Amino acid sequence: MMSSEVCESKSGNPETSRGEQPLKSEIVISRELYAELTRICLDALPDKAYGLIGGSDKYHPKSLYPCYTNLRNTPEWKAIFDSFGEFHRNPDVGFVVAPSEVKSVKDAMSARGESLVGVFHSHRFYNVEPTKADLALSSDPDLLCYIISVNNPPAAEVGIFSLGESGFQNIPIVQC
Repeated sequence: MMSSEVCESKSGNPETSRGEQPLKSEIVISRELYAELTRICLDALPDKAYGLIGGSDKYHPKSLYPCYTNLRNTPEWKAIFDSFGEFHRNPDVGFVVAPSEVKSVKDAMSARGESLVGVFHSHRFYNVEPTKADLALSSDPDLLCYIISVNNPPAAEVGIFSLGESGFQNIPIVQC
């Protein structure tokens, strides 16, 4: 787990790197946490990285919790991934965190005064936009989806999205 403090102004209110109060539609993330998110995904290569994100609210992520269980290739989940077409038939594409690991991570978040605010995963073969599988398998519309494209490792890219049945919305990132 990697943790970072929320960027704060002298008044104690979150602020952007420009010193303005953030819009509700911006993710305010410390440079350290952003770098750690990218590093986790690059270090996992050639494998996929995935995990959960804790914070005070979904616009202020504070901690990363990489996950290690993956139920993706169990018969139940394999059939679901296979239904998304040839690319998703690759057994190394996709992830499903075991409920016991999610519970353990949520307990750790609670002990730190955090709540679950997002899910992150790497895209090793795709760009940073959500795939059809990402959209269909999103477990909670209130959680943000952080996608880190590492298909070009020297230029890894981070995107943060609100996922819904009708598509996705890209959420601007403000590093501070």
